[in-house]
Amino acid sequence: MLFILTIIATIFIANNAVNSAECRTVKQGAHYTSLIPFHGFKSAETISSRVQFTNSSATYLFPSTDPKGHLCTSSWNKLWGACRCGYLTSNHKDSDRFVFRRVGSCLRYEAGHVVGENDNCADANLIEIAAYAYDNSLKPFENQGTLLKEFSTRLLVDSWYKVTLIFQATKTIYQLFDANEQLLETQEIAHRQLK
Repeated sequence: MLFILTIIATIFIANNAVNSAECRTVKQGAHYTSLIPFHGFKSAETISSRVQFTNSSATYLFPSTDPKGHLCTSSWNKLWGACRCGYLTSNHKDSDRFVFRRVGSCLRYEAGHVVGENDNCADANLIEIAAYAYDNSLKPFENQGTLLKEFSTRLLVDSWYKVTLIFQATKTIYQLFDANEQLLETQEIAHRQLK
């Protein structure tokens, strides 16, 4: 009985942790901020979280000698989301999430590698976000335009936003709201028909 109560408490904490304003960090080599494997449950047909980025969000740079540095600087960081098909389904099989990265216009490139930052960049305080979905193990970064869709709205650092996922039978709707709950933009990703 105690084991069951512990599982229920863990699930409750994991489900409600996404609404806190605490800063969370994913440690090197890990995929999640916690060892608790239940973070990101799809607890309802519509789920939301408030997010705020600081100046240090995604500001890392890699040396030009790092063979994967160009990928890490231009790729997307997972922000928030959930599995569509239950908690035992891998995030890399069927999931929807928001992802983010720093605006690329502030970076200097040489031979495909980031070599520094542009001084006095007008976009320095902006973050790009995208809708990002795995569908039957198809990878979003290999299916840009269908499973990875960029938002045109750029987010200001130190400002609050609300992100919402609306799960439907054949698609997921991604919504971005400002701090006053005004809808800024919507993206949709269609999924295969589940039987």
